[in-house]
Amino acid sequence: MRDTPWCMVACAFTFSLPNPLSGQDPILRAPGVREYVRQVLVGNAGYAAARSRVAAAGERIAPAGALPDPTLTLGILAVPIPSFDFTAERMTRLPIGFRQHFPFPGKQAAATDRARADSAVAGESLVAIEARLVAEAAGVYYGLAYAEAAVRVWRSRVVLADQAIAVAQTRYETGAAPQTDLLRARLRRAQLEEEGWDLEAAVAQVRAHADALRGGAGDTIAALVLVNPDGRPAVEIRSDTLTAERLIVQLTERSPGLRVATATVTRAERNARVFDIAGRPDFTVALESGIRFGGRQPFLTALVGISVPLWSKRKQAPAARAAHYDVEAARRQHDDLLARLIGELQDRLAELGALQARTGQTADEIIPLAGAASTSALQRYQVGAVEFTTVLDTQDDMFGAQLRLARLIAEYGTARAHLAALVGEEWYR
Repeated sequence: MRDTPWCMVACAFTFSLPNPLSGQDPILRAPGVREYVRQVLVGNAGYAAARSRVAAAGERIAPAGALPDPTLTLGILAVPIPSFDFTAERMTRLPIGFRQHFPFPGKQAAATDRARADSAVAGESLVAIEARLVAEAAGVYYGLAYAEAAVRVWRSRVVLADQAIAVAQTRYETGAAPQTDLLRARLRRAQLEEEGWDLEAAVAQVRAHADALRGGAGDTIAALVLVNPDGRPAVEIRSDTLTAERLIVQLTERSPGLRVATATVTRAERNARVFDIAGRPDFTVALESGIRFGGRQPFLTALVGISVPLWSKRKQAPAARAAHYDVEAARRQHDDLLARLIGELQDRLAELGALQARTGQTADEIIPLAGAASTSALQRYQVGAVEFTTVLDTQDDMFGAQLRLARLIAEYGTARAHLAALVGEEWYR
């Protein structure tokens, strides 16, 4: 900026950076944000914990439908005491038994289906966690981009403040301007110096947040440049065309939150199936052999048992009704979430449209006009046509417009990332 003086900011806005991905939002396709998101997905401990929960849910599928463990029994019966003569009594024996419980046909399959549904909920929850984490990471990234843009704008203000001091010094030495002009110029320079400390601290704070999100310090994050040195946008966000109808269709098909709700409905239905057949009788098969002594023949006992659901009206039936209430609740929550997500989608679209319009006006009108006014004010002050306060005010207007443009682009990037998370757009892949 030291080699690009005042007149540069008066140039009309024209965007010259090509968009290599036609039809896609360049602000989310920037290499810097995608690289940072990749680091977050690799290093974030909360995301790793969610992946572990998915793996755990998958491991529970096989045990859910397995048979109960069989029971093996060993013992001793009818041993006379105190002689402990195993041949004295005919009833003395050493029983060896085996017992296996068999659920009613269909119960094991229902339990397996419920476990699969639990695993599906965990998997969809991981997708939703990933979407929220990516949106948060994009917000932090563009917060860093804005903080660094503010520092660059501040440095440009310092350069121009030094120029203003030089002009005021010359006019004061020649008697063309009062000493107050020089004092005002130096005061503004001191105020900018103080402001710079806060800006540098803000950059450090955002970087600390960014490092925490990716699990610790790593490579330096290369933040996207939002505004060029001449005051023009470095990223063209107005090429991002968003259609409500298409996004609503995408939301209903791919929204992570809605996918979790759908999986929750399926889990509730399969859980209800488990309780629907819980009252059906189970079976028990038992085999027992007794070793006898004194040359007596061993014997074999075979037993088949069946459970009798005598208390089903107080146990299984209420539990089944409760499970069906859970199904109805899950379905209604799904419908409520869909309505809320559509409303949120429309809010996001309105926000993004307003940001596009404000960005265009700031880039095409406000910045060129503010730059021209600042250049004119300095030139007119040099010949004594305006007060020095006019020079300071026009400088503030020009740099304020550049900073506002950077903020609008950063806000658009953050809002666009949240919209992508809402509709399940995996732009970071």
